[in-house]
Amino acid sequence: MSKQDDDLITAVTNAIKQSKKYGDTSEATIRQLAEEAARQHKKPKAAIKAVRARLHSIMAPYLGDPDYKAMARQLNEAFAANDQERINQLCLASLDAHLSTRERLPIMADFYRQIFAVTGQPSAILDIACALNPLALRWMYPVNGERLKFYAYDIHEPRIDFINHYFRLEGLEPLARVQDVAMQFPQEQADVALFLKEMPRFTRNYGDLGRPLLQSLNVRWLVISYPSISTHGGRNLTSRYRDFMHQLIAGLNWPITELLFEGELVFIIEKITP
Repeated sequence: MSKQDDDLITAVTNAIKQSKKYGDTSEATIRQLAEEAARQHKKPKAAIKAVRARLHSIMAPYLGDPDYKAMARQLNEAFAANDQERINQLCLASLDAHLSTRERLPIMADFYRQIFAVTGQPSAILDIACALNPLALRWMYPVNGERLKFYAYDIHEPRIDFINHYFRLEGLEPLARVQDVAMQFPQEQADVALFLKEMPRFTRNYGDLGRPLLQSLNVRWLVISYPSISTHGGRNLTSRYRDFMHQLIAGLNWPITELLFEGELVFIIEKITP
């Protein structure tokens, strides 16, 4: 790489990192995208525009976020008062702030009950591209989740800080981390990996990387879900994503269980290694 290219990559990375909209994104992700943009664009303005377009697709900021600082303060107060109902309300409010988890709220308790009826109650979870899903902890573990190891991965720094703050309040280890799973596959061992409604966007942004990611995960069970209805227009996507999922793991000899909920199609896959 020439010094000119390196200077361009650094300038683009710094410009994005200092921007209001994408400055809270993992710097490693921004730099990787800047390197890709620098191969196509030799002027900073064009390269910055290209990186912003990629981040818009990867980060999907239009899906929503709560006010993390305000929500953390309210959780502090609720935990200090041991107000369990208020804690539950705040977790639900956090989940409601992001479109993906908002859509799951009406089925959430039944969703995890049915999934864990297949996998067994996990003692360790990987939540890949987690968004705010870790705030569903109390619906995954309605009795006591204190012994759970909950690894969560996302590239939005304030989101990960908030999740770890919540984990500490619940008595869990702060195992959420800023990590781009497309650049670095998770290495932690767990019983179950969750990859909820993210595979379509992952495939759109990273092509054929989905299969190697699933093969690399050090878990017994994969739980992969897809929206069953399109966000715009209400088109039924069940057959499309069923075919896609079976093609994705074709030839791997992994038994697959399908669950269909209102709005979400779930595949529970038992990884069998040769």
